[in-house]
Amino acid sequence: MTKKIVAGVLMLAVVFVAGCSVFGTSDDAVSKPKIAVILPFTGDAGSYGEMTKQGIEIAAKEFGYAGEVIYEDSKCDPKDSVNAMTKLVSVDKVQAVIGDLCSSATRASYPIAEQYKVVLVSPASTNPDISKDGGYMFRTIPSDSLQGAFGAKLVYDKGYRNLAVLYSNEDYGIGFNTVLKENFEKLGGKVVASEGVERTATDARTQITKIKAANPDAVYFIHNGPSVAAGILRQMSELGLKAFIVGSEGLRGEAILKGAGVSAEGMYVTSVASGTSAFLEQFKTIYTNVEVGPFAAQGYDAFKAIALTIKDGAKTGEEIKEALYKVEFDGGTGHVKFDANGDVPGTYDVFVVKNGKFELVK
Repeated sequence: MTKKIVAGVLMLAVVFVAGCSVFGTSDDAVSKPKIAVILPFTGDAGSYGEMTKQGIEIAAKEFGYAGEVIYEDSKCDPKDSVNAMTKLVSVDKVQAVIGDLCSSATRASYPIAEQYKVVLVSPASTNPDISKDGGYMFRTIPSDSLQGAFGAKLVYDKGYRNLAVLYSNEDYGIGFNTVLKENFEKLGGKVVASEGVERTATDARTQITKIKAANPDAVYFIHNGPSVAAGILRQMSELGLKAFIVGSEGLRGEAILKGAGVSAEGMYVTSVASGTSAFLEQFKTIYTNVEVGPFAAQGYDAFKAIALTIKDGAKTGEEIKEALYKVEFDGGTGHVKFDANGDVPGTYDVFVVKNGKFELVK
């Protein structure tokens, strides 16, 4: 699925006066670098792709971007992400891409971006190894090397000492699981079980049974497919797994609440911060009937970072890359400045499912 959003759509609700945009007129945009987006818009992570897109569109409107943004649907599938990237760099001749959402899809498509000297800025991929992928790789979300440490401390500080981990068996889940276990054990806790389940697998009864037999007092559930994860949460209840449940940020969505029902009640979720108060207010003004979810602020920051480099004269992927290492701004997530690995620091929120809703834990 390819969606092309031209200036007429992006300029809706823009507060800039015609001709006063930081990007100039639409005629001037012909010479500007093309920006593309690879995200899942269908499949089990489609809701997260749409949320990220909304953040991107807020930034585009704010900047009065008069160029073309090309949207490609990856379904969070590495093969589809590779196909999308191949088209974008060879046919559309883009210089910068925002994406992908799932770490496995991002890592699969990045070598093509690097080969063509095209910048790739992910708003959602958190696998720690992405930090080593190369100079054209950036992200506006912190590495799970940080969230793994945060989650381990959360569980330990609540008094739990025997932890089991159920994780999706792909780059995101594997990386998070590794960091989580290392940090929990450093604190003095014990990881009594660690079970992987294929990301699209709807039956995790075998893994849950093994975890239950290990008698953990806490279970960390790492997954980024909310509809699949909801079914697995139901299976935990059906199999009588009694433990303190913590979910990764991929479990913070309406699909979890609707699909898991009472099985999600009481579950804690660690998640990157939803955004600054200014961003949240801006989002709610534009999307009046939409609850701000994961990755909207990160999508906003990804577009803003690229837009700032273009505003300052960067035209090629190589020029955008060099400029990104120097760019610094206050964005939707807070103050944004990339380090030598293209990474940003981050803060985390904790939510609990209470009466069928996600409530922020103070």
